[in-house]
Amino acid sequence: MTKSTCFDAVVEFSDSVKEDPVSVLLCVNEISVAASLRLIGSQTIGGKINTFVQAHPAQSLSLKWKQSFTMKYPNSGEIWGEGTVLDPFAEKFIRRHKERRIQYLQNLLGNEKKMLLAIVQFKGIHGVQEKEMIRFGHHSRARLLELSQELESEGRIRILEFSPLFIISQTGIVFLCDKILRLLGQFHEKHPGDMGIQKEKIQKRFKVHSRILTLALKYLTQDGKIKVLDDHVALSSFEMILLPEEEKILEQMEEMYLKDKFQSVSLDELQRSFRISSKRLNKMLTFLTERKKVVLGRDGFILHSRWLDELIQRIRSSGKRELTVTEFKEMTGLTRKYAIPLLELLDQMGITRRRGSSREIL
Repeated sequence: MTKSTCFDAVVEFSDSVKEDPVSVLLCVNEISVAASLRLIGSQTIGGKINTFVQAHPAQSLSLKWKQSFTMKYPNSGEIWGEGTVLDPFAEKFIRRHKERRIQYLQNLLGNEKKMLLAIVQFKGIHGVQEKEMIRFGHHSRARLLELSQELESEGRIRILEFSPLFIISQTGIVFLCDKILRLLGQFHEKHPGDMGIQKEKIQKRFKVHSRILTLALKYLTQDGKIKVLDDHVALSSFEMILLPEEEKILEQMEEMYLKDKFQSVSLDELQRSFRISSKRLNKMLTFLTERKKVVLGRDGFILHSRWLDELIQRIRSSGKRELTVTEFKEMTGLTRKYAIPLLELLDQMGITRRRGSSREIL
């Protein structure tokens, strides 16, 4: 069991407290230990005043949510008051976050479902892992899963993983989406010639789990607020600005496609042909992709979209139900180097489906 050296609680003193922090003798789990209590604040609900404190015991303690304890005068040993553990593993209290902390602790006074929702909302864009939930209240995994599914059905959280359980609040996702949009707006203003921000950089900027970032980007894409180009993210309204020499390169690339001078070309081959950096090449390809002039394969090859459309039509009108690699190479005139990744692309597009050494035509 993980032990705590700092926890938040709600307390009630039998006598007035004039100091902050206040020294007490804390009695919990049949153990008495000296502790320092720092006042967080109070909130009145239904005529009852709830006083919230952060406790720093002189030694680590085994605690859980809603565990009761008593407080004694450090000198006489007489009972001074009682308390209830709310957050057994509290973050350090920062005075400027007082209102948020008080609301969080007030929510922890509720039932199990309110407790779980309070935790995940307090964690914001980072979500909560199963081990944190179990450590917090010593609930079983089955019970936590039941509570999580109830909250998800109410539209208050999203379950990112079931085993181990990983959840995030809906407000956390919305907040992250807003942060991403603001970041993209600032980036485009400073870098009008760049296609967008890499997903990896967004993840590092906000220090979020990859699953959380994926969900936020999915929401933003569905809402039409962003576009994802390869590994870059940009506002849907953003259009890159091309330099005059870049416009000429783009025209040459489009002319090559229109004349069918190549059917499949690697990124390295294009970079050598136009003598440009990989960054500028990606910029050119982004323009062509957005204009639906080319299709980019996963293994770094590029296909003319018109040629690909014609190929798909030929496959579907061939009358065949299956297609071998040899037949596909003969149909396309491509070597195995390009034929295999192209078949995998067609699998992704739902045109074919791999069955052993051949492809089923769908």
